[in-house]
Amino acid sequence: MRYSVLNLYFDHLRSYEGGGGVVRTSARETPERRDTTTRHARARESSVARRLSRRHRRARGGGARANMSSPSSRARGRRSRRAAVATAVAVAVAVGARCARAVVASSSTFERCRAMFGSGGWPSTASEASRAEYCVVGAGPGGLQMALYLSREVPNASMVVFDKSARAGSFFETFPIHRRLISINKVHFSSKQRDADFRMRHDWNSLIDPLDEGELDGKARRRLLMQNYSLEYYPRAEDLSRYLREFAAQKLAGYVSYNTDVLSIDRQTPDSEFAVNTSKGLYTCKNVVMATGLHTPKRGPKQLWHPKVIGYHELPADPKMFAGKRVAIFGSGNAAFEAASAISKVSAHVDIYSTSEIKLAHQNHYPGALRIPNAGVLDQYLLKSLDTYIHLSQESFDQMRISDAFEALAITFNNEFETEMIVARGKEDKCTPLQGCHVYDYIIRAMGWEFDASIFSPSVAPAVEKPGEITKRGGKYPSMTAAYESKNVSGLFFAGALAHALDFGQSAGGFIHGFRYTSRALVRYLNVKNHGGTWSNVILSGRRNAFEHALARINTVSSLYQMYGVLADVMYLNVDDILNTSDAFAGVRYFHDVPLRMIQEGYFGSLANDTAPEGTLSGVRLLVTITLEYGVGFSGRFVLDHARLHPRGRPWTRAEKENPLDLFLHPVLRLYQCLHRGCSRSLRKRNLVYEMHLKEELSTDWTDKFLHQQRLERFLERVQSTASAPRVSSLRVVYLRVIEWLRRES
Repeated sequence: MRYSVLNLYFDHLRSYEGGGGVVRTSARETPERRDTTTRHARARESSVARRLSRRHRRARGGGARANMSSPSSRARGRRSRRAAVATAVAVAVAVGARCARAVVASSSTFERCRAMFGSGGWPSTASEASRAEYCVVGAGPGGLQMALYLSREVPNASMVVFDKSARAGSFFETFPIHRRLISINKVHFSSKQRDADFRMRHDWNSLIDPLDEGELDGKARRRLLMQNYSLEYYPRAEDLSRYLREFAAQKLAGYVSYNTDVLSIDRQTPDSEFAVNTSKGLYTCKNVVMATGLHTPKRGPKQLWHPKVIGYHELPADPKMFAGKRVAIFGSGNAAFEAASAISKVSAHVDIYSTSEIKLAHQNHYPGALRIPNAGVLDQYLLKSLDTYIHLSQESFDQMRISDAFEALAITFNNEFETEMIVARGKEDKCTPLQGCHVYDYIIRAMGWEFDASIFSPSVAPAVEKPGEITKRGGKYPSMTAAYESKNVSGLFFAGALAHALDFGQSAGGFIHGFRYTSRALVRYLNVKNHGGTWSNVILSGRRNAFEHALARINTVSSLYQMYGVLADVMYLNVDDILNTSDAFAGVRYFHDVPLRMIQEGYFGSLANDTAPEGTLSGVRLLVTITLEYGVGFSGRFVLDHARLHPRGRPWTRAEKENPLDLFLHPVLRLYQCLHRGCSRSLRKRNLVYEMHLKEELSTDWTDKFLHQQRLERFLERVQSTASAPRVSSLRVVYLRVIEWLRRES
């Protein structure tokens, strides 16, 4: 009986969903209204279920005690059966309402829910549910974005997402400590800037649903964006947390296993599947995707291991405990300066110590460097307040000692006997900076975060970066290939902030507005590698089509804009196929958002399905890359003086004034000639045939007829002429002919 009731209820829900009824969330409905509606619905479900369940239990109890052969007992039996039906209906209401809420996200989620409950039985057994092709660890923004791309672009693959918290995006319920984000949330645009993808260039918090792409902004827009939760340019962290919870509920219902702690990851042999042991049982996973982010606080050097040193992650949101206190903070990044900005409002003074040079985001274009919203303490320091910034030499830091003294903490920076005696004898008035002695009530360690590999058994423990490989001290990121796969553990991939290892200090891959695109690149790679899919591309009809498509993408797409110098649009031409054609671009595939490192490290050949022979005259290839980049050298302390000074600080030469360099972000088109499949190891000067820069334009409108369109046409003409007569040196020709002859003879 329960199955037929469930089926009827699901059919009733489907009629609503198909007709655009009350089940689907209105585009105008606010998140607050949806939350209220959901709470009321759940309360009604539980109330009805409890009442009917009690009624059913009473009816069953009466029927069991009575003599069933009497008329009264038969009546009680009928009441019992009616109560059983009512209970089944209550269960259907409870289960169906949950599936109904999933309809808001997608009809495919509804069908999974119906298939599970309404067409032949209850949920699958534990043994069936414990196997997945992709196990994603972490339901923060990186894990959610990765999972959504997998569900949309590889729909036939089984997947589960684990998170130890009860909600998605729980990291942002606590961090940043002082609750203000430094990620841009631009809401207002001109009427000309209507393209939805263009607007994502200035939305640093929203995730992407592939089903929404291509839609224009407006009242009927289906996209779930951060601007629906906050209108502030720099939103509050709690708004982002609320957005991520709603995103997971609407887009990934049924995929995320909350309150599931991953205890260990192991496998028997390098070719076997992963055994993921969780607090809810054992899962067997063909591929594991780590999307945990950098969530473990760095302890820093041993000089900062004193038990009274407070970690950034231990700070309270309200800085009142520091009122009138002397505070030292070690660190040179956003965490240290965020804490200093908040604490300095109430403290006696704050001193920031660092052994690294401060890197300002506006000087190096890297969003992970120190941002102006957090750098107010530098203003206070340079405008004669009591707050200071102290740059330590490595020698001074190596000699630093933290001691309990003066009913507080003392920091000394030398090993001189006199200084040690000042601390030992408790002479606080003698402990002065001139003596290399400082007294603080609190010392804070804000050294950033690092990857935690403790859940991996030794056989599958991923290698981490060595000092100087990515970061100065190493150990912050796992070591990975250009395909975001561990260098020493096949099948182990990294998404979200962990994938930033490949563009650290260069682009935005460590942040939502960057890794939402690197996650898409990883999913596209997995789709090609594991499922026979194709990388996103269009087949060009000719040179005019290439011009129009390239110009449109340069002016609208957010991926190339956010991941500047890292992702590229690519046109790939095999000269042997186009040598005698009048239009070299006819039939050529235009690939979208390809990581340049995938090309350089040899992955692009399989992505482009390049099967032409290597090292032969018939295997000459042309590769066109289109990227957005800043001008060479446009960084450092003189970036704001570029009207009168070269970025290196010298005056502009007359020739440079007559032909100014393109310094701000602008499109760069390059043509390479190579002989290897996918042009692997060929993105270098000796393979570069031609390079064209489209003129910089501060509003990023690259549509000027002369400065942009004509230059783009001239570049495509050069590609056509090169395809008609590829340049191969005479020595190379002799070498290739010898190789071809040897192959024929063998």
